[in-house]
Amino acid sequence: MAGAVRRTTALIGITAAALALAACSRGNSPAKANGAAAVSMVPQRILRAPGNLVSVTQPQANGSMWMLAGKSSMGLFEMDSSTGHLTGSVSVSGAARSVAETSTGVIGLALGTDRTGALELLSSTGKVFKTVPLPAPAREVVVGSDGTTFYVLSGTATTSSVTIVGSRAGRILDSVPMPSDAVSVVPDIPQTSLYALERNGLVDQVAITGKKVEVKFRAATRGDTGQSIALSPDGRTLYVLKNAGAVSNIAEVDINGEAVHKVLPAPSHCVQVLVSSSGGQLYDVVGTAGYGNVQVFAA
Repeated sequence: MAGAVRRTTALIGITAAALALAACSRGNSPAKANGAAAVSMVPQRILRAPGNLVSVTQPQANGSMWMLAGKSSMGLFEMDSSTGHLTGSVSVSGAARSVAETSTGVIGLALGTDRTGALELLSSTGKVFKTVPLPAPAREVVVGSDGTTFYVLSGTATTSSVTIVGSRAGRILDSVPMPSDAVSVVPDIPQTSLYALERNGLVDQVAITGKKVEVKFRAATRGDTGQSIALSPDGRTLYVLKNAGAVSNIAEVDINGEAVHKVLPAPSHCVQVLVSSSGGQLYDVVGTAGYGNVQVFAA
């Protein structure tokens, strides 16, 4: 990413045509509940985004959010979520897989090739100031409730782990083994354990210090594929995005009861779910070759 310049006019221009495509909203028919309450919902807003959208950061206090999009060539696109306008962009490695941002504006970009992985730390101007090697190709990066600590999921076909990285100096603080097929993780509010979503829909709560699975429960039904997991700011509710063919939905899981108590419909081609810092909104991230968008719903 050396030499990349933020607010790259060319990237924004290339993206303009993609943003003009109609956004596909999620239908208002109830999701399949399998015993849990099913609801019908329509989005409060739809933020149009570049095609091949891969990952989005939680909006900052000023409304800014970063979007990772692309296929063979990748870019980071900054959007003002209050207006839906792109305000900047920067070219990044084609190995980029996920992006997150701390409350202090440090951007974490998770990289994964066939064999290697790394976490790039970028300033708010899009300049890489630290590269942290990972034990395996990266799958996802998220930020803890302290707003400064990165948790990076990486793995191979047979093993996975989360590397905990401090954003200020880029120092590795710890490493925690994960189920080999973990696809998404989120730390609990005290940052003493991690919730790991497996591809088969199982959720494991893994202690960071003890490095053992403390709790395991199912958040998806047979035939569903786990995609993304997020936690409410009060630490009481997990949101588990899962896909069954072209149909997507989000299981709302009560952590204390370890049970799905509501199933929310989600857009087709949904790749990520985020929760706003207030806990009042869900951001459903949609990415296809033809279009991308972020659909905002009441939580």
